[in-house]
Amino acid sequence: MRDSDQNNKRDRSYLEDTAGFSAVSGGKRRAGAHVKRSSASKGGEHRAQARQERPAAPREEKRRGSGAKKALIIVLVIVAVLLAGMAGFAVYVSGTDTIYPNVTLDGVDVGGMTVTEAAYELSVSGWEKEEESVTVSLPMEHTLTVTAEEAGAAVTTEEAAQTAYDYCHDGNMFSCLVRYVNCLFSGADIETVINVDESAVQSAVESAVTATLNDLDTSGVEVDEDEGVIRVVKGATDLNIDSAEITQLVCSALAARNYGPIDYAVDEEGASQLDVDALYNNLYREAVSAAYDSETGEVTESVTGLDFDKNEAMSLWNAAALGDVVEIPCEITEPEYTTEEYEEMLFRDELATVVTYLNGSTQNRIDNIVLASQSIDGMVLAPGQQFDYNAALGERTTERGYKAAGAYSGGQVVQEVGGGICQVSSMVYYAALLSNLQIDTRTCHYFPVSYVNPGMDATVSWGGPEFRFTNNRDWPIRIEASVNESEKSVTVSFYGTDVDGSYVEMTYSTWAVYNNSQYPDTATGYRAATYRNVYSADGELISRDLEAYSEYHYHEEDIAYPTPSPTPTPTPEATAPPSEDPGYVFDEPTPTPSDDPGYVFVD
Repeated sequence: MRDSDQNNKRDRSYLEDTAGFSAVSGGKRRAGAHVKRSSASKGGEHRAQARQERPAAPREEKRRGSGAKKALIIVLVIVAVLLAGMAGFAVYVSGTDTIYPNVTLDGVDVGGMTVTEAAYELSVSGWEKEEESVTVSLPMEHTLTVTAEEAGAAVTTEEAAQTAYDYCHDGNMFSCLVRYVNCLFSGADIETVINVDESAVQSAVESAVTATLNDLDTSGVEVDEDEGVIRVVKGATDLNIDSAEITQLVCSALAARNYGPIDYAVDEEGASQLDVDALYNNLYREAVSAAYDSETGEVTESVTGLDFDKNEAMSLWNAAALGDVVEIPCEITEPEYTTEEYEEMLFRDELATVVTYLNGSTQNRIDNIVLASQSIDGMVLAPGQQFDYNAALGERTTERGYKAAGAYSGGQVVQEVGGGICQVSSMVYYAALLSNLQIDTRTCHYFPVSYVNPGMDATVSWGGPEFRFTNNRDWPIRIEASVNESEKSVTVSFYGTDVDGSYVEMTYSTWAVYNNSQYPDTATGYRAATYRNVYSADGELISRDLEAYSEYHYHEEDIAYPTPSPTPTPTPEATAPPSEDPGYVFDEPTPTPSDDPGYVFVD
């Protein structure tokens, strides 16, 4: 009975304990507890002991759960702090104005520098190249040169430094942080990225290749006049130049900043034959000196003469290997004057200048002289070309601006359209004499003129008389004519090329003419003989030739007739025999004319 009571106490105690557990665990647990109480009667001591130990487990699990939560919270706090620190540092590194540490640009250390500092470091370290160009040697001594600037590939130190900075600071702040850490611990070597304008390079390459192929189209012939050789590339017609390959080579070199010469080998296939006859016909030429083209007003191109031995050329060709440059000796003959030399000597020297004055001239006469001067100013006479004064001026009409002024016509002084132009023609004649030119047609005035010496004038009129001369010198002559109305002067100059320094002096002599039978002792005019005296550069007389005879008449009012006196009644005398002396002066010049004109010069 006592044992039964003790068992009942234990059961109640267990139920109380389990009841307390069930209050925490819930209704199901109470039901479970209930099942375990029904079976306790079968259990014995072992089951009782198990029931007594089972309530301690929930308390231990509770303690372990609380510790894990605390640890998790601590970890999360640490992570949050780290993330906040990283975020702050990321903001810092992404916003800094320097390049990240341990960064090099094309091998130059720029880490920790600003863009300006990095640009300076690149400059002093030799990053910049002196010659930023790429060259390719082509056949026929052609060279292709492409500069970085032409290809759009030129990069300054500032631009390169900016590239390094952009590499570090590109992206968001976290990517900048990652890149910063990588640079800090592993470093970074940045290569300058250069964008090459391939189309510009291709254009330059094709131009150079075309020029080379054009030379090769003429059988690869080059004439070196300085060395006196003809160079022919054996197999030139079989050379293959790949423009696309050269373009890629140049672009790659520029992009890598590998400036300087590029090796490019030309493909050669087969051997071509030399047509020596065609080569001779193509190259042989006689030397031709430059000259003045009167139609174009330009200097013609000079030609250098060339000749070579065809047999020698063929022997040299046969002995050469494929791709060799065969040098054929040639004879070079220089022209008398090259184009450059001719242009330098053309109109280099003043051959003659004549100045006369317009004192006493009316305005109409001056205007006519201005028109006449303008008509001939700038005219150029090529060697052998004739100058025609009437043709140069054209017909003098009022429609062309000419006016009526005093002129000599038919032995009278009249008003004539174009009066005064003979002053210009006389000056041109005088300048032609002083320039030692050939006079073709010239007529002196009927009356003397005051603006040039006797025998140095030339009268003209539309329909005749004419005035013409020919440039018989070896060089062209340019005529310049102008009027200075304020100084009342007219100037005519001839410019040409004085090759020997010779010069002309004109001299003259005059004598009176007596041709009035009523007054045989009264001069009615005079004649003049002009002489062309040619001197060498050192003043030695080379020749003295009679240039022309000129006869002038005095104006009627200027003839000094004797005053008549009363005639006395004659006394008859015996007739005297005829005298051999005609009693007058012949109108022919004396063998040695006197330099004294023997007259008063009349305007």
